[in-house]
Parts: sequence; structure tokens; C-alpha cells
Amino acid sequence: MQRLVPLIVLALGASAPTPLLTQVARDAAERTADRRQISVGRAQLAADVADVRRLERLVAELDGARAAGDAAREREAQRRIGLELRGQMGEARRDVAQDRAAAVGARSEVRSDRRELARDRRDAATVQSGAEAADDRRDLRRDRRDLRDDRRDARDDRRDAAASAARATRQAEIVRDLRTLQPDVDAGRAPAVARQRALLDEFLRLAREDARATGRELGEDVRELREDRRETRDDRRERREP
Repeated sequence: MQRLVPLIVLALGASAPTPLLTQVARDAAERTADRRQISVGRAQLAADVADVRRLERLVAELDGARAAGDAAREREAQRRIGLELRGQMGEARRDVAQDRAAAVGARSEVRSDRRELARDRRDAATVQSGAEAADDRRDLRRDRRDLRDDRRDARDDRRDAAASAARATRQAEIVRDLRTLQPDVDAGRAPAVARQRALLDEFLRLAREDARATGRELGEDVRELREDRRETRDDRRERREP
């Protein structure tokens, strides 16, 4: 799909003004990025839900082993839980990096929208007919709408990045606390066992929040694709104007 961008540029080069040509190419690139992000988001949501279900089963196995007084099963469940937590921490770090990259990309889109709005304002200041004035007013309304949408998307991305970073930080703290508690848990000290169980519940809560956040971000990506398709239609309509 990335090959479409240069093809569009070549096809329009003879007739489109340079700023509009750049905008059309940017629209195509944004739609490609949106579709790619939606595909990634769907895979991540499935993975996050699977992580939650797997950890729930492991914690249930730990509870069952303790209720049965089966020390061997309890040790095995704790070992598997430790592996699972480390794996989910790695995924959390990747999520943080992706969310930060998305926030940077959103800020870039806002800057591009501001440049386009400034360009259309300059065009509106040099109109020579009533028809041109009407076209320029329509372009300005569209530019303001696009800027408003992209500012909202940028705020969403900053919020998502901050929230995922906070969850990842807390998950790392929980794993450190669990390691510290392990000798007392192995010794069968009741307060340590109770604390371990509470920390596992908290980690599970954070994992569920991760899954919900991934689902919310996927919805935002679908909305952004709809908006980018609308912007493309607007830019194509503007290109056809005399």
C-alpha cells in the first residue's frame, strides 16, 4: 500500500499546486498508517485478553493448590505466574513505546493542519471573485474542523501514553515486591501469603485495564481512519476546483 503515495504524486503533478499535492500525498500516507495501526490494534487486543485469561487461570491454580495443601502444585503455580508476569511486563514496555510514538505522530499532524490553515488564510486574503471567496470560506471551515479533530486525537494519545506508562511502572513495582516477599511466602508466613495474593489481584486489575485501553485505542484508530477518508475527499474536491 505504501507504493500508492508516489503514484498519486506522479498522477497529480501536472495539475495540482505544490501545497495541495503535498496534502494529497499526506492523506494517502495517513490512511495507510491508520489501516496498519487498526490491524496491529486488533492483534494487540486479542493478545491482551489472552494475557488476562491466562493469568486468571494461573492464579486460580495457585488458590486451588493452597486450598488442597499441595505444596508441589503451589510451587509450580508460583513459578508459572512469575514467568507470566515477566512476559506481560515486556509487553507493557512495548505498549508504552508505541503509545509515545503515536503521541509524537499526533503532534506532527496538528502542526501540518496549522500550516494548511495558514496557507488557506493567505489564499482567502487574495480572492478576486465572489466564487473564490465562497470556496475559501469552505476550505477554512474544513481546515478548522480538521485541526479540531487532530487536536482531540493528540490529547487522546497523550492521555493513553501517560496511562500506559503509569500502569507499566506499577506493574514493575509489583513484581519487585513479589520477589521481596517470596522468602516469607516460601516459609509459609500468613501475612506474606496474603500480601502476595493482594499484589497478584492488583496486577490482574492492571492487566484488565490494559485490555480495556487497547480496545478504546482501537476505536479511536477506526475513528481517525474515517476522518482521514473525509479529509481525502475534501482535498480531492479542492483539487478539482478551478
